[in-house]
Amino acid sequence: MEIEDLELGAVFQPEWDARPIRVLAFDSEQVMYDSWLPHASKWRIDSLSRRISYYRIRTSFLLNKASYLRTEIYTEQERAVHRPDLPFSFARIDGLEWPMTCPASTLDFPKLLSQAANAEQLVLDAPRIYLEPFGPKGRPKPNALVAAKNGKGFTVEEMLWHAARLQFQHLRVEKIIEGVGIYRSGIQRGLPSYYVWGAKSRLGISISEK
Repeated sequence: MEIEDLELGAVFQPEWDARPIRVLAFDSEQVMYDSWLPHASKWRIDSLSRRISYYRIRTSFLLNKASYLRTEIYTEQERAVHRPDLPFSFARIDGLEWPMTCPASTLDFPKLLSQAANAEQLVLDAPRIYLEPFGPKGRPKPNALVAAKNGKGFTVEEMLWHAARLQFQHLRVEKIIEGVGIYRSGIQRGLPSYYVWGAKSRLGISISEK
């Protein structure tokens, strides 16, 4: 199968696992998926209202190491909650670091738009998301619900401001990441969730690979 043939709801049999997997969202680099639970005869994600962290793999790995079985209907409810149209990464900038003091406003990120001018997307089109900071050793910290000021979507500056306000208290002098970035992690209470990190995702995908 080629990436042009990949679709939402597609079910694959992976070589690395006896359990089938189902595509929930994808782009040219990553696939986020659900996994079949044979003992329960159902997919792992059986409720769209609880907190879910997606399984993820590289798109090329799925296409090379899994066999297409069928496509199960991807419902409108799934589309509304999973939001496969949203970017997997947002506000990724190599030359910026998370501040160790709480930023007072979005103006604390000067000249950001010019630095991010080549970004794939300058607005994250969701009125509210859950955002998860990381601890000194990289482990997740409790997330928080953040809302776009205009009630529609987040600009780069606004998203980084929200992230920096959550992140600064967990930072130490010794850095474990370089740059800044926000990455899709799953859903919570029917809303998209993202995690705070550096310019390269936890999966190891850098800006140059996008």
